Amino acid sequence: MPPISKTTFLDFLFCPKNLWLKMHKPELLSQFTMSEYEQHLLEEGNEVERYARKLFPSGVEVQAYGALGVIQTEELLKEKGVIFQATFIIDGFLARNDVLEYDKESGKWNLYEVKGTSAVHEGGKDKNHLDDLAFQASILRRANVAVGKCFVIHLNNKYVLQGELDLQQLFTIEDVTGKVMERLQTVEAQMETALDYLQQDKEPVGGCECLYVGRSNHCTTFAYSNPQVPGYSIHDLSRIGSSKKKLMQLVESKTFDLLEVPQDMELSDIQLNQIAVHRRGTPMIDVEGIRSELEPLPYPLYFFDYETLAPAVPMFNGYTPYQRIPFQFSLHILHEKGGELEHVEYLHMECSDPAEEIIKLLDKHILPGGTLVSWNKSFEAGVNKEMAERLPHYAPILERLNGMLYDLKDVFSKQYYVHPAFKGSVSIKKVLPALVPELNYAELDIHGGAQASDSWRTMLKPDTMQEEKDLIAKSLKIYCGLDTFAMYKIWEHLQELIA
Repeated sequence: MPPISKTTFLDFLFCPKNLWLKMHKPELLSQFTMSEYEQHLLEEGNEVERYARKLFPSGVEVQAYGALGVIQTEELLKEKGVIFQATFIIDGFLARNDVLEYDKESGKWNLYEVKGTSAVHEGGKDKNHLDDLAFQASILRRANVAVGKCFVIHLNNKYVLQGELDLQQLFTIEDVTGKVMERLQTVEAQMETALDYLQQDKEPVGGCECLYVGRSNHCTTFAYSNPQVPGYSIHDLSRIGSSKKKLMQLVESKTFDLLEVPQDMELSDIQLNQIAVHRRGTPMIDVEGIRSELEPLPYPLYFFDYETLAPAVPMFNGYTPYQRIPFQFSLHILHEKGGELEHVEYLHMECSDPAEEIIKLLDKHILPGGTLVSWNKSFEAGVNKEMAERLPHYAPILERLNGMLYDLKDVFSKQYYVHPAFKGSVSIKKVLPALVPELNYAELDIHGGAQASDSWRTMLKPDTMQEEKDLIAKSLKIYCGLDTFAMYKIWEHLQELIA
């Protein structure tokens, strides 16, 4: 078995059974493929670390991995400087430290962990920065390296880029030594538990603790470890993850099928309706409720969607870390009832701030008095608000647009339309195939927001060939265009119901 790294250890704390399967059942390897969003977060984290290293200009990186990395580290320790990716393997554990810095005054080594967050996370499955540092500190001690202070380097969300990037302002360095040392004894006990558990040759009996959390927090091998749970189960009940007492009650009674949930169980109206449509296999439609939502909307109707990039390190003046850059929009316009549908779109093709050009185009095409239809309008409203703060002379335009926003998702959030295929979700990617099955995202080259963001960034790179740039641009336009056309088709379907 390979040594347990800090990433492996945090995976163990999240779900021990899942990690054992990952290490011992190679035939399940396909289930451990990172999602687009996870890949996006990893790349963001790598970029943050590259910038953070510039805070230590004399630092030297350990290039090798494994045993050779340990040898290189031993040589660099003698120089008593700054080491990136210092590598230690001992007692079945492995640590590669983001930054290890020798403190001449104390004669000890300070340990720095770089995180792409805007604060120190002190709890929550794989995001506990203190346990991460405690794990590394334990290994350093085992390797007879005198540990001094422990720090988390994270982004300063108050920093606004103006001109050259100021690394001292971009990052905040927090001393968490006391908190890490408080956690050390507990973490070392968990490390030994992890070692014993993962060294088992025989597969651990039973399922996993993910039984007690909602579907979105399940491990990748949940279905394998819990074959008694159907693919659509109590774990898919709307907001069941925040109703831990209810979920535990159902799990303890071995009630996993939605059809077996006791009819006298105290559930929310949303959950009861979800079970009801699943039980009868037909949708629940409140025509008058839908009519009350849609009929008051004044024309023209502007079906609207942004695509944004939220880089950890600001790209343009006026932006803070992770502030959204709207680089694209799609607008399907219905000027009057029964009229022709018009499409307006924009994709920013240069490595510059797109905000001003986008605001001007929206002001030109979206006239006062109509309705700006979105899905989850808080997103578009938030992007507009951020642009208004950066560009206050455009604030009246953006405030006008926000005043016109209507959330088409409200029809489904308010349960005027509940379909078995929604499975408790009101995401457009669940609603669309149920109501308009001829449209889908599956066959698109780009089929998610994180992928769209990364694609735009790739398109802007100077070393990207023009042919690839053109293909990316085409794919981005198709993806964003489908978002707004999908809203129109859902609206059209609802109109047929209330006609």
